[in-house]
Amino acid sequence: MPDIDYGLALDFIDPADNITRQLRFQLNWAPPGDPRLFDGTGQLVAVVDDTRRPDHGRTQALTRPGVAHADVDAALRGWEAWAMISDTVADLAAIRRALVAAGLT
Repeated sequence: MPDIDYGLALDFIDPADNITRQLRFQLNWAPPGDPRLFDGTGQLVAVVDDTRRPDHGRTQALTRPGVAHADVDAALRGWEAWAMISDTVADLAAIRRALVAAGLT
């Protein structure tokens, strides 16, 4: 499944566990016969991104499956400002709260 990365050069960290993650939207393929390659839906996930950790690559769902990518983008609009802890670290807990508030979980 192809992914759309959010802030690939950033670390997404939940202050509760301090684990470095990447934020990705995993796109769903369009159904057979549909002229589109992807159907515009998928799931936002956080992926452990520390190669020294035994759980490297482990995926954690942040939204339910099958949500519209446009709805995720709307819920996270401006995250580059409101979710940033530093120049290189974003607050994953703040992102989760925005997704819950938007009804995407």
